[in-house]
Amino acid sequence: MDNLFRYDNKFFEALGKISNIVILNLLCILSCLPIITIGASATATYFIAMQIVKDEESYIIKEFIKRFKENFIISTKIWIIMMIIGGVLCFDFYISKLIINEYMRIILQFILLMISIIFVFSITYVFPIASKFENTVKNTMITSILISIQHLPHTIVMTLVNLSPIILIFMLSDYWGQILFFYTVIGFAIIAYINSIFFNKIFKQYIN
Repeated sequence: MDNLFRYDNKFFEALGKISNIVILNLLCILSCLPIITIGASATATYFIAMQIVKDEESYIIKEFIKRFKENFIISTKIWIIMMIIGGVLCFDFYISKLIINEYMRIILQFILLMISIIFVFSITYVFPIASKFENTVKNTMITSILISIQHLPHTIVMTLVNLSPIILIFMLSDYWGQILFFYTVIGFAIIAYINSIFFNKIFKQYIN
């Protein structure tokens, strides 16, 4: 009976972890509100999430703010570049539909699809990499592509996890309100937490 009320009890450990994830989710959402800060927010969120997975989290709010500030410039530059690339890809897809020659249209759309897949894979890795390693914007983006391809099975799983809000709303459209509530309270941090299980294993291979 005494073990039930010990702070190292599994129940209290799980409760503490859930509380930290809820706090992290709130920090993530609030710091994303200006839109331009989404990159810095994602970087800080993944740094904390990887700590939570390893049971190394300390003062979450203080650490989140610290990482947000430290990685703000590089993460914001990456985020702006990613938005531009995403916009260009969307525009190119639109233009490709206007091509009269069906053969050329199919080839171009296939090329754009391949580029888009690599782009999505890169987004999955780029901010976690920025949170873990010091590097230039260019090298961080190149590394995100290379690692995503090298660890393709993990990348596919994490990409599906990232897309889970869209997938759930599409499959359970009648419950979109509940789904939105879930992700507002804890969902986005859970995505980071699940992915961080993979990231900790992957990044361990590149840390001397």
